[in-house]
Amino acid sequence: MTYFSYLEVSNNNSIKTYTKIPYIISAIILTIFAGIRVAQGADYWTYFQLYIVSNQYIKWNEIWENTNLEPSYILISKVLGSWRMPFFTLLLTYACIAIPLKTFTFYKISPYPFFTLLFYYMSYFFFQEMGHIRQGVSIAFCLFSYQFIAQKKLFYYLFFVLLGYYFHKATIIFLPAYWIANMNISTIQSMLLIGLSIIISPFQPYNWFGDLFNSLSEKDMVSSAFNSYQSLEEAGFSITDIVKIIFLAIIFISDKYNVHTNPDKNYMKIRNLVVVYYCIYYAFRENIIFSVRLPVCYDAFFGILLAIMIKNSKSTFSKYLLYSCIVIYLYLFSIRFWENAQKLGFDRFNTIFSENYNNTYFIPYKFAD
Repeated sequence: MTYFSYLEVSNNNSIKTYTKIPYIISAIILTIFAGIRVAQGADYWTYFQLYIVSNQYIKWNEIWENTNLEPSYILISKVLGSWRMPFFTLLLTYACIAIPLKTFTFYKISPYPFFTLLFYYMSYFFFQEMGHIRQGVSIAFCLFSYQFIAQKKLFYYLFFVLLGYYFHKATIIFLPAYWIANMNISTIQSMLLIGLSIIISPFQPYNWFGDLFNSLSEKDMVSSAFNSYQSLEEAGFSITDIVKIIFLAIIFISDKYNVHTNPDKNYMKIRNLVVVYYCIYYAFRENIIFSVRLPVCYDAFFGILLAIMIKNSKSTFSKYLLYSCIVIYLYLFSIRFWENAQKLGFDRFNTIFSENYNNTYFIPYKFAD
């Protein structure tokens, strides 16, 4: 991915046509990895238990009555369970929905699809498609709905956001994205919004929404495996803040130039969505669960924004400088993630083809009806 991303940046003309095949192959490989893993990633065993429980205790006519889990997970679990399919088929199903939607959106919108794919792989893939798969799919629908935001097709946008909501309730926070993306928010206004978010953070604004975020409470959405993600955030708190400040500085320093000269009509829209991510992140800082998990559907656009900024750099030097710094950051991030990755089993990649894999153990054997 790094090699092909470099080819994209170093080529003055678009080379999407030449990199299309390796791009598709990369997406297929990621889909297979996410689908055939065994005992890797946050919530793996929690999702497996839910797969068994959905078949064992929930009847077909009760799928839409269950309020503790999105109906899509129960429905897919029961369909696959009725066919006596092992658990990995559920993981593969989710991967086959999320990754093609995301990679298609990257390829269509980003001027450097491989760069955006690299950014997604290093920053999000292991947290979403290899971890919190329900939210991973919901984010995919949010990303896919962007094309209808750009085309101002409200009905189609709402349809895909609704689909995302039935995969993970956190998608509800993406509902205003259609109007936010199409607003004319200046650099100063963006800075003021983020500053205001920091100021109101101690007042716990997530409590102002009443029971709207109940389904995202710690009891419901966090398994023991999430503690490893939480410790990663806490252990590197100051580093994380520094990184976010640096990225904000990069956006705002180049924003005025990009607003007036960027030929990419998506720049302003995607920049607005990324600014919303920072606003929610800082406003909800008093609750690490909300600040990290809620705004991820907006943060998913960051790799596209960076690609547009690199493409529209003021000079060749600044173009390569920004690209190089981000790639170095991604590799440093992966090194920092390594200790956490070991806790989540990524240091030993077990698959359904491993010798110690017992296929029958992962097949439902009791059914409610």
